[in-house]
Amino acid sequence: MDPVLYSYYIPRHDPEVVARNVVRAHLADHLLMWKRISDASELVYLSTCQRVIFMFWGGDGTTLGFDPDIDVFEGEAAWRHLLEVATGLNSANLGDREIVGQMKQALDTAREVRTAGPEAMAAFEDILREAQRLRTRIGLDDGSASVATAALRHLETSLPAGARVAIVGVGPMSRYLAQRLPERGFQITMSNRTLSKAEAFGLPMVPLAQLQMDPEGFDCIVSATASHLPIFTKGNWERLSRPPVRLVDLALPYDSEPDMGEIPWVTRVDLNTFLAETEAGRQKRREAAVNAEPFIVGAVDRLRRRADQRIQKHANRTAQDRLKEAWEALEAEALAPGSALAGLTAEQMEALANLLKRGRTLAFRALTHHSEAALETR
Repeated sequence: MDPVLYSYYIPRHDPEVVARNVVRAHLADHLLMWKRISDASELVYLSTCQRVIFMFWGGDGTTLGFDPDIDVFEGEAAWRHLLEVATGLNSANLGDREIVGQMKQALDTAREVRTAGPEAMAAFEDILREAQRLRTRIGLDDGSASVATAALRHLETSLPAGARVAIVGVGPMSRYLAQRLPERGFQITMSNRTLSKAEAFGLPMVPLAQLQMDPEGFDCIVSATASHLPIFTKGNWERLSRPPVRLVDLALPYDSEPDMGEIPWVTRVDLNTFLAETEAGRQKRREAAVNAEPFIVGAVDRLRRRADQRIQKHANRTAQDRLKEAWEALEAEALAPGSALAGLTAEQMEALANLLKRGRTLAFRALTHHSEAALETR
């Protein structure tokens, strides 16, 4: 079965539009509600720093009331899009490898609440396998590009040596920067709403509430949390007078109010900086797309064929179960004591039993041949 995808994506859509569709709080409840409303047989939801994708197997995703300009992918286009996402071909940072872990996490979350079943699991397994093969063939398998690596480059070039940096959040991007920045001579302090979660980093810590009110003592604040509301607000900082502070917001929805950049001593940088394509980036993406196209065509064909095979196998099992049930009922009726055929001699009953057995064999053989022929025509 082909999935149907509904997607919001930066820069195709405005960041605020994408952010409105990022769901983290009570995600399990939302998954169950979306599945019930759409009547999908299976459903997976993927959210990253630049996109959200609702993946439906069966049902009608339009019942969720998406915006009219949402991107919809069906049939071959759906498989192609998932493959390009998993390969990092349409990520702002070409070859982004974080997406693989994000896709696995999305599937695990859906499995836990049982909105994803055998079809979604098999599809994801196939897609990730084909994506790894594609990465290898076009030379993306050794890349490590991601928003986190782009942020690291930005901090290296925009901050003075030995700058004091507070990292807010304990997710993958925070972990990456907390490891790499000290190697480059920066002084790192960790912060989080639940401060105990930051202890594992083995770095100095500062209460988040303190940073929210005043960033004094830091040259830069890097924030990458899962908060659905801004944790840094203009009202808390605008009355202060501080040395220049760079506020790097890697979250979606944003961890900081956009108008904080209006504060004279604050330089605010958000995801748009790292997701915006330069001309060099566009050229690199065009070259990668050209190199990948022959492999994508073959991979999409394999993905669809395997999906068709799964459907056919399921249909075969269902048909075989029904045929078996019907044939057993026929045999029981024909051979039971007191049936209309009870007057047959022993030899005739044996012949009848053999005939029924032969009929069962021929019926199952015909069903198998029909199923194989149907699959070959796909």
